Amino acid sequence: MKKKILALGHGYFYNIKLKQKFMISHILVVLIPSFVIAILLYNQLSSIMLSNTIKSEQNLAKQTAGNIENTIDSVKEITDQLATDAYLKRILHLTPENLSENLNSNEYFISETANYLNTIHSTIDSDKITAVKIYMDDYYSTYYENPLVSSKNIFQGTQPIEGSYWYGIFSSTSVQTLICPSLYLTPSEEQNYGELAYIRKLAIFHDGRELTAYVAVYFNKENIDSILRKNMSIADSSSILLNEREALISSSNYALSGKYLIYYNDVLENLNNTNNFKLVSFGRERVYMAYNQIADTDWIMVSLVPSTGVIEESSFIVWQFFISYLLVVLLALFLSLTLSGSIVKRISSVVEQMKQVKFGKPRHLYLKAGKDEVGDLVDTYNYMVDEMVTLLDKQTEDAAALRQAEFRALQSQINPHFLYNTLDMINWLSKSGKAEEVSSAVQALSKFYKFTLSKGSPSVTVSEELTHVSLYIKLQNMRYNNKIHFLIDIPDELLEYEMPKLVFQPIVENAIQHGILGKDSKEGNIVLTGWLDGSDIVFIISDNGIGIPEEKLPFILSGTQENKTGNNIGIYNTHKRLQLYYSNQYGLTYRSIENVETEVEIRIPARMATQEIL
Repeated sequence: MKKKILALGHGYFYNIKLKQKFMISHILVVLIPSFVIAILLYNQLSSIMLSNTIKSEQNLAKQTAGNIENTIDSVKEITDQLATDAYLKRILHLTPENLSENLNSNEYFISETANYLNTIHSTIDSDKITAVKIYMDDYYSTYYENPLVSSKNIFQGTQPIEGSYWYGIFSSTSVQTLICPSLYLTPSEEQNYGELAYIRKLAIFHDGRELTAYVAVYFNKENIDSILRKNMSIADSSSILLNEREALISSSNYALSGKYLIYYNDVLENLNNTNNFKLVSFGRERVYMAYNQIADTDWIMVSLVPSTGVIEESSFIVWQFFISYLLVVLLALFLSLTLSGSIVKRISSVVEQMKQVKFGKPRHLYLKAGKDEVGDLVDTYNYMVDEMVTLLDKQTEDAAALRQAEFRALQSQINPHFLYNTLDMINWLSKSGKAEEVSSAVQALSKFYKFTLSKGSPSVTVSEELTHVSLYIKLQNMRYNNKIHFLIDIPDELLEYEMPKLVFQPIVENAIQHGILGKDSKEGNIVLTGWLDGSDIVFIISDNGIGIPEEKLPFILSGTQENKTGNNIGIYNTHKRLQLYYSNQYGLTYRSIENVETEVEIRIPARMATQEIL
């Protein structure tokens, strides 16, 4: 009998649907006793609750205004930090010639530029700050059109915003800062950057003329809308943000905001004190209205609460007060707690288990679920966990396979022209009766391609890579009459370190084909040096060929720069292989002085040959 009773109780508390549980709870715990109490005490408590409701709305409105001020202050702080940054001040006082020279040759200035652009990017997040733009006069076009700067799409000319309402305000008034609603922005700004913006004007007197720049921080209007919506605790109430130019900034309910015709100056004249609700009329409707001034802006937040809503809210508060009497109904309380416990306990278990996702893979929830909606939730959660673990494992395997496939695909791209040209040279030597040279060339070519095409590990020692590139130079010298002077200056301590195959040869080939052979003498030097730099190895391959024009340097590692003898796909592939093999902080760096020299820096992690490359 006891077991039957326990089984019946379990089925009652764990298997019936949530809707039925809540219905029973409301009837027993809330509706019946509170209804009786409400009839007896409603009239006596209504006036008290009405006063308390108005005070509660006043406090809520004040808190909401403070939240809006905090949001604006955080945006203002970011704008001020960017506008007063020493780097921005410095570039605004440089001439176009100085800016261009520094961006192209001053490594410290280039690093400063990258750091400043990265600092700006770090302030952008989709939840609050949606975009940051710095608009500058055409005088600075050489700066914001430079590839290093333009690639980040932060610095721009003023042409796109000269038709905006905010630009007109800055141009025709003395204001230095402006908080812009969407009405002030161009359609392109609103669509691409954000619906609200905090803009600061910078005036610069430079070269006898006044120049201007604007630091514009665009932020998410939905944040303001969300804050206003939280201000609404009574049905059909509304909060509206206006500025002194009668522009609608935001509204908790745009449908209701159109219902009430409100003007900025009328609000200030009709309401003597801020944050005190006053009963006003809009046609036949009576509404409680108050406003709060938003500090450091020309905004006011107008709160509108229908009188009927306040009365209903007062009634609701009265009912909430009456619910406290339910504590005396012991049986109803017991049933309510038991029913709630059957739900809360299992939901809490699911929530706690889901929190563990922060610390690793999701785990299966071992819990007696039951047959109600919470039980369905537990079963669905466990199914979801199983699917997620399977997908995560597969994603890890696929990513590793893709990385290896990309690496091997890049490594296999070997230029066949070198083989054709070497075979032609061997054929010429054979026809000339130079048997020893033919034998030497064939042996060198055999060793070269044996190394290139050997299977197994994609990595070799530095010593093996040096042997490979030396074979390549030997074959090229047989073709070009020993006009390539190759010098290796690598410490012995580096020879047993590990590196990917086919790194030196493409770079040396590029130095010969596009550097030394471009000289009238067709003769030149190539020097390969290396050293340990902390936990990295740095190699430098330099040549005294014709160099690379300054405008082409940014495109060397893109795989798109073409020239008379083909393109730099071999260099691009080498750079890309190193980044796939290690990470994006490693690879190649080109420096060149036209008609003087070209220098290529190769940076890889320092790993001994016995270590496994991950």
